[in-house]
Amino acid sequence: MGMIDWAIVLVYSAIVIAIGAIASRKQDNTDEYFRGAKQIPWWALGFSIIATSFSAASLLGGPGEGYGHGFLYLQLQLGDLIGYGLVIAVFLPFFVRLNLTTAYEYLERRFDAKTRSLGSLCFLLFVIARLGGLLYAAALVLSVLTGISTNTAILMVGVVSIIYTVAGGITAVVWTDVLQFGMIFVGLGAGIWAAVTAVPGGFGELWRIAGENGKLVVFNFDWDPASIRSLPTALIAYGILAFAVAGTNQQSVQRYVSCADEQSARKAIFLGWFSGVLGVGATLLLGVLLFSFYQLQGGLPGNIKPDEILSYFIVNQVPPGASGFLVAAIFAAAMSSIDSALHSLATCMTVDFYDRYINIQASEMRSVRVAQGLIIVWGVVAIFSAIYAASTGQDLLEFLVSYTTMFLGPLLGIFLMGVLFPRINALGAFYGTVAAVLLVIIASNAGWLTFPGIWRSAVTAPLAVLLALGISLFASAPTPKHLLGLTIWHPVTDAPGTNVVARPGADDQDLG
Repeated sequence: MGMIDWAIVLVYSAIVIAIGAIASRKQDNTDEYFRGAKQIPWWALGFSIIATSFSAASLLGGPGEGYGHGFLYLQLQLGDLIGYGLVIAVFLPFFVRLNLTTAYEYLERRFDAKTRSLGSLCFLLFVIARLGGLLYAAALVLSVLTGISTNTAILMVGVVSIIYTVAGGITAVVWTDVLQFGMIFVGLGAGIWAAVTAVPGGFGELWRIAGENGKLVVFNFDWDPASIRSLPTALIAYGILAFAVAGTNQQSVQRYVSCADEQSARKAIFLGWFSGVLGVGATLLLGVLLFSFYQLQGGLPGNIKPDEILSYFIVNQVPPGASGFLVAAIFAAAMSSIDSALHSLATCMTVDFYDRYINIQASEMRSVRVAQGLIIVWGVVAIFSAIYAASTGQDLLEFLVSYTTMFLGPLLGIFLMGVLFPRINALGAFYGTVAAVLLVIIASNAGWLTFPGIWRSAVTAPLAVLLALGISLFASAPTPKHLLGLTIWHPVTDAPGTNVVARPGADDQDLG
């Protein structure tokens, strides 16, 4: 890293901070802080959807994946398309029409308050687990470039992320996401340029070597449930996982409900998916080219892990200027995920717990201040989670898949119960979900039920639905109040007096 490289990183950081500072001046009420007053353009929200999931782990793990396995990981984008398509068809109309702030408000209207709290808790655990990988990924680069320990780097990145996120609401998060996603492509372009221009024959020679070594294969039709590089697994297991992430994850839902209307939300979702295809493809391409590059160099040192390939390349091969863009891209990827995760955590804690149970009549500014305080709290928790992620020694992509799926199956099951199964009542939804989780944990630990981690959502979600149906038979069916406009079988009517968007208040004791 030379002076020009640090200058690029500092200028980029200054622009991001300026966006956050400008946006923070408008954060005087919860609608602005949590949803941007529904004034954010759909295309910005679309880029933000993918920037949120396109983390530093993706930017570091993607080239490592491409280096080792070529373009096979691209198959998962078909699973993402299935997941997003199901969200649009099943969940999106309810999220937008009901004027929600968090996805889990729907669960209270359809079932009761404890089910809402259970859903929100599952999300909180999911994001806490993911935050460890996000911070760890960014800290890896800082550690390599500066020589400081990984834990010290985690602390530095975590503190900076907390300070930046507290300043801005969803408006700042979204607009910085747009900038950060653009910087990611600039950095990837710089890396590809550095690899191509460093060898005789350029891109054509690197592409030829990759082809000779089987790195250009995109589809693997073999049935291998344990491998995310198998097309059936990508379509079925990962497709259901993507459905859970895109449809029940507050980080995604917060973008949908910030759109002006349902049509804008659909366009944002498809733009997010298409941008994701380009982003993942670009990271894999860089990894494939690095494979060919190091084949010509006699190979990588044996102590370099897949997640460290890009960092090693930056330090040893990338010329001044290009290094700065690559490092800025990595930090952009880190911030675009960390700020979104922290903001969504604070949103859920404030809306689903603080405003719901502690201070129902809280003022707008008090709720905003509580959310900002919670960002600090969750940021500290994320730092410890990242230190744990570093101690596991797993590859980043494997860590994110294995440690986040355990919370998503129950969450998907609850939402499917609400939208698709009108006979399921609050009793069945809550205890069916809890029972499903316990059964899967016990059966897995006892060896009675063994399946790869990526299938956890595909197994737990339908199991929760079946158990909920059975338990619901021991109690009365849900009342019309909990069905009208809340399932696909009970559409909203134009009858006078119909109101399905009113929020539950203190007098709705039957919901508690």
